Amino acid sequence: MDGLARTDAHKLAWIQALRGLAALMVVMVHSRSMLLGTAAGKAIADQVLLPMAMGVDLFFIISGFLMVWTTRDFDGSKAYVGQFLARRFARIWPLLAVITPIALVVEHGFGGWLDRALVLSYAEGLAFIPHDPGASGIYFQMAVGVAWTLCFEWYFYLVFALAMFFGRWRYVVMAAWFALTLLAIPLWRGGYTLQVAAQPLVAWSRYANLAINPIVWDFVAGMAAGWLYGSRVRIGSAAMVYAVAMLWLTLLWMVWQPLGMVNFFGPLGWGAPLAIVFVGIVLLAKIDALKLPRWSVWMGGISYSLYLVHVYVFELMQRVATALSLSHPAFEIVLLLTRPVMAVICAWALFRYVERPLSAWTRARLSKLSVPWRLRGKHANSASTA
Repeated sequence: MDGLARTDAHKLAWIQALRGLAALMVVMVHSRSMLLGTAAGKAIADQVLLPMAMGVDLFFIISGFLMVWTTRDFDGSKAYVGQFLARRFARIWPLLAVITPIALVVEHGFGGWLDRALVLSYAEGLAFIPHDPGASGIYFQMAVGVAWTLCFEWYFYLVFALAMFFGRWRYVVMAAWFALTLLAIPLWRGGYTLQVAAQPLVAWSRYANLAINPIVWDFVAGMAAGWLYGSRVRIGSAAMVYAVAMLWLTLLWMVWQPLGMVNFFGPLGWGAPLAIVFVGIVLLAKIDALKLPRWSVWMGGISYSLYLVHVYVFELMQRVATALSLSHPAFEIVLLLTRPVMAVICAWALFRYVERPLSAWTRARLSKLSVPWRLRGKHANSASTA
């Protein structure tokens, strides 16, 4: 959900395009409420639009890929780790800090600021702490609803950063950590499952529930794809890549029901086929066999702003349409067609005038705070942005 380093911007344009696609998919999922008034509309909403929630799995896979690829110049210094965390924080937190008070006012009015418990729930989102891991499946009942994914993002960044303190053994340490949290501990606790909404909860720590949730396998899959992208492994024929990917997808489809796979997030749902597709795209990118429409790359640039703001654009537009007393069919058609367009327009403005300058300003301030580390590091200035 973040931007790319300038040095990688051209080479990884396909990643930006995928981000744009993922953001649009999430937008369309949240647009489906306009179709629930009729049987035909509900069928489209459930069968066509609901699976587009897999955009979240795609975001996580992309994050895993980028953390591997953009830290390939890691020099083993503490300065590099400090710069890495500073850049990660500067990319996701400042815009969230802007959207959070706006969300509070949109959803509860200015009087919401007088409710201490309500304000605390929004503040927890700013600290990337799940509000209630037992509520709404995997969504944590976050005050800013889409912020549940940012809790996982920040958790993954912390694990990745801490592992870098082990230098060239960082991936061994990460493998051990994920083996412990995604395999050993869930098996030891009993009731092991790869279904993300059925994982037995940890009662003593809300944050610990992030570590053991199977959706983290999406990040691991992305990391594996990042290694593949940087390796010598390649398939020289685009047709062969398509054939291999289709073979694996067909095999997955054949065992979908026997394995108990579900129409939901994670490795036992959309995460598995997306991982196969993503690896195929990686192999195509290695042989420069991808043709990208320019709008998709542009959409990837504003994807984070679009992801955070679209829900509130939808809400405000629905209130306006309600105030205009439109007939029910017209109400649904107008909102279905205009809300996504308006969300994209607002996201572009937010990206250009808020997200990009605020992220750059925050990164510059944090870089100054990490001067002592930078002076001891050999190549701290080479720390990549992603």
